[in-house]
Amino acid sequence: MLSDHLVLAGGGHTHALVLLRWAMNSKIKPAGMITLVNQSSTTIYSGMFPGVVAGKYKIDEILIDLRHLAAKAGVSFVNAEIEGIDLNNKKLLLEGRPGIEYSSLSLNIGTKTNFNSQSLVRSYKQLAVPIKPFSESLQFIIDQDIYKDDPSAKPFVIIGAGFAGIEIAFSLRNRWPKRPIQLKVKSGRKLKKNILKTIKDLNIEIIKENASVLFPSLICTGNKSFEWIKDSGLPIDNDGRVLTENTLQVLNHPDLFAVGDCGVIKNNSRPSSGVWAVRSAIPLARNLEYLSKGLKLYEWRPQRKAIQILDIYSSERDSKAYIYWGGFMIGPYNWLSKLKELIDKKFISKFLLLNEMTKENIAKKDMLKCRGCAAKIAYSPLNSALKQLGSTESSKDDSVEIGVSISGEKFIQSVDGFPSLISDPWLNGRLLAFHSCSDIWACGGSVVSAQSVVKLPSLSNQLQQELLFQVLEGINSALNVQGAKLIGGHTLESRTIPEEPFSLGIESSLTVNGIIDDKTYFWLKGGMKKGDQILISRPLGTGVIFSAFMNGYVKPYLLDSVLKELNKSQHEIVDYINQLKNKDLNSNVVNSCTDITGFGLLGHLSEMLESANIDQLRMNLEPFKIILELDKIPIYQGVKELLAEGFESTLSPSNEIFLKNINGAKNLRFELIYNDFDFSSSLYNIMLKVLVDPQTCGPLVITCSPIYAAKLIKNGPWRKIGIISS
Repeated sequence: MLSDHLVLAGGGHTHALVLLRWAMNSKIKPAGMITLVNQSSTTIYSGMFPGVVAGKYKIDEILIDLRHLAAKAGVSFVNAEIEGIDLNNKKLLLEGRPGIEYSSLSLNIGTKTNFNSQSLVRSYKQLAVPIKPFSESLQFIIDQDIYKDDPSAKPFVIIGAGFAGIEIAFSLRNRWPKRPIQLKVKSGRKLKKNILKTIKDLNIEIIKENASVLFPSLICTGNKSFEWIKDSGLPIDNDGRVLTENTLQVLNHPDLFAVGDCGVIKNNSRPSSGVWAVRSAIPLARNLEYLSKGLKLYEWRPQRKAIQILDIYSSERDSKAYIYWGGFMIGPYNWLSKLKELIDKKFISKFLLLNEMTKENIAKKDMLKCRGCAAKIAYSPLNSALKQLGSTESSKDDSVEIGVSISGEKFIQSVDGFPSLISDPWLNGRLLAFHSCSDIWACGGSVVSAQSVVKLPSLSNQLQQELLFQVLEGINSALNVQGAKLIGGHTLESRTIPEEPFSLGIESSLTVNGIIDDKTYFWLKGGMKKGDQILISRPLGTGVIFSAFMNGYVKPYLLDSVLKELNKSQHEIVDYINQLKNKDLNSNVVNSCTDITGFGLLGHLSEMLESANIDQLRMNLEPFKIILELDKIPIYQGVKELLAEGFESTLSPSNEIFLKNINGAKNLRFELIYNDFDFSSSLYNIMLKVLVDPQTCGPLVITCSPIYAAKLIKNGPWRKIGIISS
């Protein structure tokens, strides 16, 4: 059974505060490996969500960046949806990927909105949205903004008149001054007179529970547990909440903890509230620390009642709020609204302060060394070493032919690898495989098998086993979608002291075997022809994005979008091209191809151009030149801004050697053209940085005739970025 692996399931307020505590003081953190699992890289501070709806705050102001928080705490972060617990094998089950073994587990997964989606007609499901998850309900509200000043629009209905529903109704009135808003109240529920007066003053109509279901609707009907909690075998109360001792340990499961809305102390029943979630953070943190040291756990005696402040959000300057405690309500008063604002900002500022501390520390020292393909040796020493061996990398193709079958199929092979890019070992293994396979794809081949070399940090045998399993399963998942297999490999143990999170100490490489059947052809690196158009399969900018992430600067949604793109295999676009070739055996679809990795777009295009011009000069023909359209080169969102702020990959300065090829020697010459900016602008210098940015799981770049280019652009992800000229 696995030892010394604490898994934090869910990124609720309690776990966020626990991580903050360990980020600020790493010495008190439990020994061993710690992993946070959450379905999103961020969590929304619920106390300020109505303020976002009202327009008082922006969504970025109330987000807690869990991935960054985990990194600062030395904790691995896994972005995955939890779908169960295997209590017998002590494993947290995840959707679409292998489960994670734990020695101890803490649940802080929250709840979902209490309603039956099956009761809604399918055509109405997009018009009746639960308040949770907040990200989806906010987008629903944003989509409805077009009717904010239309008094004749269909009424927007809030179903549920608890405090959450009422406060959302108040927030929407501030957001939509003229649109009809209705509040659907459960039969028998009596609202306080002062609340009723405010509802009337804000022109919010109250409708009864038995009124016809109207759309669009926002469902605020309380909370319920996730189904897998009920199916887990854990002790639960009538509301489906996990029962715990005062130590926050689950009844009869001393290695499990449950906090926040998903857990409740036995014989100390209380409703769901962010107040208790926040207050339980210190008791939970202490007990996780004590458990690691074998000490007696602390028994928490939570307060019996929680104060709730209900803000009206009537206006920026004249906002008022109610306060509710133990059945008593007073207000509305301006000072109560200011008090709520003070409490909320104090809470969220704790996490913002951590970000500011990170920025200050970076300002005083060099940027952290980049990982992924940006850890590649620079071009100059690599090329010099190869020349000493009588070889040059630029003259070779991305994969090498290692044999031919009796039926004429070509066997090709390539190798690649890097230190862990992110702290999720499964996803890192998957990205490594896609990155390594791109050399096979760049030759027009199909991947059939691979062998791995994995270097693990020096840890206990059980932790090494879990890390190795996750990495290999990640590699397997990327190979399986291509019909390929992992057929063997080798392991090593590091001789350096492991840093936290331990998963970042994994270094892996992959030897990939591919095949090119007799109906296709080997895509050469230097086979370009005059008049070819240059196409690229995905955006650039991963080097600067990951550099900013490692140093605590990149916004969560920017990294999320990049990881989502990198987590896609590009074998299908290669298969499609080969299918086109099979329809016309007398012409080539692709004349030349490469994948963009450590040397950046300009570096790898330079290899293509040099290889092609070696043949041109050998035949006494005019050498080619590459014309790039700078404003047509796709880049990931946020890259320009990060480059303008001075971020770049640690390999980028070495790659600037390729900039000399712009208007350079006749046999290795690039010309840059533009439409939307000029060479004197700051954007031009930024785009030069993009050209030398190293890429992990980067795009394929092909050259082909205009006829095939048009067909590929129409039926795939390809974008034209230049042409081959002489």
